[in-house]
Amino acid sequence: MSEMEAPFTATYLSVGTLMYVLAAYKTLAWTRERIPGLLLMAGAAFAVGTGFISAAPDIYRWIGRASGISNLATLVVYSSVIICCAFFLVLVLLWSPTSAAGNGSSEAAPPARVRAALQRVMPPYAAVVVLMAALFFSADLPDGEVPLTFDTTFADRPIVFAYLLVYLAGFTVALWSMGYVSWRRSKDYKDPVVHANLLRLAVGCFVCSGYSLFKIIAVSGRALGTSALDALSTAVGPASSSLGCLIIASGWLAGAVRLRRQRRRDFRALETLWRTVTRADPGVVLTSPPTGSSWDFHALGRVGEIRDEQLALRPWTSQDVVDTAKRLGEAEGLASPEQDAVAAAAALHGALLALESGQVPRRPCEQPPGIDVPPHAERQHLVTVARHLDGPLVRRVLAEVTST
Repeated sequence: MSEMEAPFTATYLSVGTLMYVLAAYKTLAWTRERIPGLLLMAGAAFAVGTGFISAAPDIYRWIGRASGISNLATLVVYSSVIICCAFFLVLVLLWSPTSAAGNGSSEAAPPARVRAALQRVMPPYAAVVVLMAALFFSADLPDGEVPLTFDTTFADRPIVFAYLLVYLAGFTVALWSMGYVSWRRSKDYKDPVVHANLLRLAVGCFVCSGYSLFKIIAVSGRALGTSALDALSTAVGPASSSLGCLIIASGWLAGAVRLRRQRRRDFRALETLWRTVTRADPGVVLTSPPTGSSWDFHALGRVGEIRDEQLALRPWTSQDVVDTAKRLGEAEGLASPEQDAVAAAAALHGALLALESGQVPRRPCEQPPGIDVPPHAERQHLVTVARHLDGPLVRRVLAEVTST
């Protein structure tokens, strides 16, 4: 490996490894929540990681020696890039501001919508890869690996020039499509973090597209007989793509970190609610807080136990408390889900007080508020209940009911 190649090897292997780690993380997340967006992110990250690692000069030469096909790594790299673009484009087409939790990961995309996006994107990009392979294998290249300089070395051959133009055209169209859709969708999100992440994805795509521009200029120069622009292909273009990929990856990682922190906060809120409602029937208390991927598992268990306790407390739950909570919540301008959460929090407090005093309410509540929340919204409802549990509005409700 020459001194000139050393920085490229280090950069490509680092970026490729980062992408593999990201692919593994998203795949693990998909095994827990079968969300199409997670699998698409994993596929895109794996493809781009394969492209960067295959482009590292030492790996590039090893692929050629192992396969017996000179410069085969170029086809591997460029096919990986096109496949990554296809995954990305499907992903951004699935994003919607109405997706669950508003985090832009395509949770709410129905199967029909996923199939439509795949049918729209995959055939043309598969055709690009097949056409690239046909042109590459018909180019009759001489023996000898030329990592970093394949494009400028062979761009004066018409078949190779056509191969490069097909690749760069597919790459450029995909990047600008993804960047435009991400930029346009970012306007639909009120969540500042999601908005920023979509803008970061758009910026990353536009920065990556500099790679295509510099490559096209350099290989066109070579086709016309000049080598003065080779550095645009061998140095400036790869630097642009590396920077763009890091910008995109930083958005993904920021979203993952935010989601992890949110889940930890949700679990702690549920734990507070759980300890409150189980005063009547302690059951089994989890003495150690969960870590890592077990947050979700334990949160699901807590949700079920909280629901059981709500039903067990039903004879002690006052309809007067529920009605007062909904009236005050409406007066405060709270949305309907928030009103239900306030009513559930006040009802739990009132039921526990009634149980401890042994005073059955005059009008028992037949159906605890929020008990009919659909499963997909159940955890968020109970987290909201927990946050209102010791809030001023619940105290007002209990004070008003007690005084009457």
